[in-house]
Amino acid sequence: MVNASPGAVVGAIAQRLGAWGSALVARDGRVLGADLPTCECVEAFGVMCATVLGAATAALRELGRSGPEHVVVEGADSRAVIVASGGSALLVALFDRTVELERVVDPLVQAAAALASRDVPA
Repeated sequence: MVNASPGAVVGAIAQRLGAWGSALVARDGRVLGADLPTCECVEAFGVMCATVLGAATAALRELGRSGPEHVVVEGADSRAVIVASGGSALLVALFDRTVELERVVDPLVQAAAALASRDVPA
């Protein structure tokens, strides 16, 4: 997987952790790679994920704090983990609500850091 595209790397990592969907999204919301089997509009999904992380970053900075490393959005049946990947991208992994966050967040943060070191295209 050394020469794999960043989107393929994200998909492989998410699959290993049991995610049912994943995406690599530029900070402006453009989807750089995605495996979102039930998504009706991938472009809207990317924009919304970038907005969630951007809003959390802005809120914390208003308080004089650094931006979040990740954001977890929880629904009745699912969880979305949105992780900052350097200054230009974010990694999104989608899980069933039953996933243990302690098991998936750290590997996703490590994967995002590894992707950021590869200079993910913006």
